[in-house]
Amino acid sequence: MTKALIVADLHLDMWAEAGRDALERLDFSDVGLMIIAGDLTNKPKVRWKQALEVIERRIDLERVYVVPGNHDYYNHTLDGDDRLEQIACDAGANFAQRREIILGNRRYLCCTLWTDFQEGQGTLESRDLDARAKMNDYRYIRVASAGYRKARPADTIAKHREHLSWLRSKLAERFEGETAVVTHHAPIVDVLPAGQKLSWCYASDLKDLILEYQPDVWFFGHTHHKMEFMVGNTRVANVSVGYP
Repeated sequence: MTKALIVADLHLDMWAEAGRDALERLDFSDVGLMIIAGDLTNKPKVRWKQALEVIERRIDLERVYVVPGNHDYYNHTLDGDDRLEQIACDAGANFAQRREIILGNRRYLCCTLWTDFQEGQGTLESRDLDARAKMNDYRYIRVASAGYRKARPADTIAKHREHLSWLRSKLAERFEGETAVVTHHAPIVDVLPAGQKLSWCYASDLKDLILEYQPDVWFFGHTHHKMEFMVGNTRVANVSVGYP
């Protein structure tokens, strides 16, 4: 039976620098679809092509879909998805930002998601300041439409709202089969490890959305914390590979 391989946080550039293979632990047998749920590499304009060539040794890139994670925007722009899509397509792979993929009787609804900054201690203003000071996203990601300034939490919150609106509209569409959601950021705070710093940069509380639409499964990455959790009838699963 054709199966799907969903993984996140491959960070293939870091594995290459360490002289190790992040893919050796993955089972590619009978895989008809591979979805990378964010963080293929840093510096995508320089490193995505080489990373996809490494993946091509295991699977035809026509069957590979890349959902960008926060690291995939480093040394790039938050509003530069068109360039990321071009890089992926030029290599022979597929880009899956706000995209529905169908394999057999299951659909996969894919987007980065980002977060709403509503979870965590302090005020929104204090969480904003903490993120700018301590989260690399706000050092290494730029916004082209705003004069290439550094991205701010308000920018990623706006992206979160955009992605969430798309996701809600797709979940509301009737589909005769199973529904899987694939995002980079986490959809519930319960999946975060105890004491997670900057928790508002890792997860939003989307329990109500999950309970309303009850997708069969929600895959995510970003936290590098492997676990599974049930929300109603929905299996929420982290699929991070992580750093070497």
